[in-house]
Amino acid sequence: MRLPYFPLHAVLFPHLPLPLHLFEERYRALARDVMASGSPYAGRFVVSMITEGPEVAEGRPEPAVTRTQPIGTVAEIHSAEQLGDGRWVLLVVGVARVALGEVERRDPYPVVEVTPLPEVEGPGAERLVPEVQQALDGYLATVKRFVAATASKQETQQETTDVAASLDAVLKPIRLPDDPLAASYAVGGVLQVELTRKQHLLELPDAASRLRAELELLRRESRLLSDGAMPPVAPADLRFHPN
Repeated sequence: MRLPYFPLHAVLFPHLPLPLHLFEERYRALARDVMASGSPYAGRFVVSMITEGPEVAEGRPEPAVTRTQPIGTVAEIHSAEQLGDGRWVLLVVGVARVALGEVERRDPYPVVEVTPLPEVEGPGAERLVPEVQQALDGYLATVKRFVAATASKQETQQETTDVAASLDAVLKPIRLPDDPLAASYAVGGVLQVELTRKQHLLELPDAASRLRAELELLRRESRLLSDGAMPPVAPADLRFHPN
């Protein structure tokens, strides 16, 4: 299967949404082609995480070639708006994990050969979901307490109250799906960790392995936040990708 290829400084999990702002001409062309009536791509393209290139240079000399991870995700466009100046605003949803093969660097955008990866639950996956749900509840509560405590040291009482209200609206309880595969991808999307860790989760071979890794991460992050440590996320991982 050959699809248009969009390298990103992001990790997209199956079933999860990702908003995109396309302003480079090559990716405007990609959007036009995949959205066109009768397009062989049927509204789909491939994304994978950039590991080396101008997006991750962090002040160092920019590498001549953008390098990406060999495992990515097929993205399907669910909504699209083209702005008056030609830019596109898309909402895409991850469809399937894929292994990337040969990249054809054609003009104006590359196309990549991909092979879908099997979706396997793995032994004990169903039994892990309730345990991960409990750890996720604790993680979200800890994040809320950490942000509120940090805000209270820097803001007025009214501003602190406003922050708390915003957190209640944003950090609502999340009920994981019963399906272990969907649950494992949902947790991967929620976790605020380095992109390299998210990529590792994406690449794990089954839901059971992913849920076990996420359980460890949820507990680790909760301990760090409880101790007053900032989440160990690199600044580059927190930036909004302009595309």
